[in-house]
Amino acid sequence: MPIRALDAAASALGAFSTVQAVAAHNVANVGTEGFDPSRVTLEERPDQGGVAVQEIRREDAQAPLVPSAVPGAGYVEGSGTDLARETVTTLANERAFEASAAVVRTTDEMLGAFLDEVV
Repeated sequence: MPIRALDAAASALGAFSTVQAVAAHNVANVGTEGFDPSRVTLEERPDQGGVAVQEIRREDAQAPLVPSAVPGAGYVEGSGTDLARETVTTLANERAFEASAAVVRTTDEMLGAFLDEVV
């Protein structure tokens, strides 16, 4: 049982790391003209436990028009990054990562206690 929990937590840590990296990429491009942010879709791993990245999809959302960085070029589509949405994603992801890390720590402690009893 502890090994299954450890595997599930490890898969979740990997998936949440990807979510965080995509959110960071979106935020880094908040000032990039015409940038379309990406979203990560996670899926359950019913046989192994935990979650995995199902897909990373670029959103094709209409961003507001902003003045072009090129003088006299008029207006261009700004970045589609929504900082409020990215903040919520980052905070929720941080909590999920912490929960998975706690499972890893607890499993490590349980296995250590078990080995101490056996040896």
